[in-house]
Amino acid sequence: MGKFELHVHTKECDVYAASCAADIVKLYHDAGYDGLVVTDHYFEFFNDWFADELKGISARDIAKRRLKGYYEAKNEGEKLGFAVLPGAEVRFDGTINDYLIYGADEEFFLSCPVLNRLKNLEELKSVLPEDSLVVQAHPFRNKMTVCDPTPLFGIEVYNGGTEAFRNEMAEIFASHYEKAMTSGSDFHSPAALGRGGIFCEKKIKNQKDLMEVLKSGDYRLIKGGEIT
Repeated sequence: MGKFELHVHTKECDVYAASCAADIVKLYHDAGYDGLVVTDHYFEFFNDWFADELKGISARDIAKRRLKGYYEAKNEGEKLGFAVLPGAEVRFDGTINDYLIYGADEEFFLSCPVLNRLKNLEELKSVLPEDSLVVQAHPFRNKMTVCDPTPLFGIEVYNGGTEAFRNEMAEIFASHYEKAMTSGSDFHSPAALGRGGIFCEKKIKNQKDLMEVLKSGDYRLIKGGEIT
């Protein structure tokens, strides 16, 4: 039984994030969570943000650099007995929508195509591991568009960085299309700590556990820090 965070960004991989990965893990551990998924961005701005570091290195080393926040979080998590899983928030080049990836392991992210260069959800799903899940993040933010929900596992119906009425619209959308509902704090700074995530009876220790919980629907959403 415990709480698990599904949407976190680290300073190591996001210039707009205020907290380093190790500190984020400590914060969530102290807040009573069992673990989290690091969902740093896969979009075209990453190469601009870290251009000097990425210059002249191999594709695999670039892939490793994209996982720096995950690696740092995982190292801290191992010290605390706190689960840290790899994930991603993907935005295809030239588009605005964001999609959260759950269930893909570290080796996938080291060897996969550059995810943001794919054209659409169908291409993304074609390269993802069979058991992984795609959830549209905060679909009713400004400039974002409602996509055909057919390829999606679910919709992020509570996002800690999104206005309440937009979250409500996302929940109506997910309910109408009978999609799984998820919640995430969209952590970029300690102000967002513990706003979102899920609460479940099963203790989530690894990707297999997380996939079982999400697919079963046997969890409750955390919204604004409250278990609903």
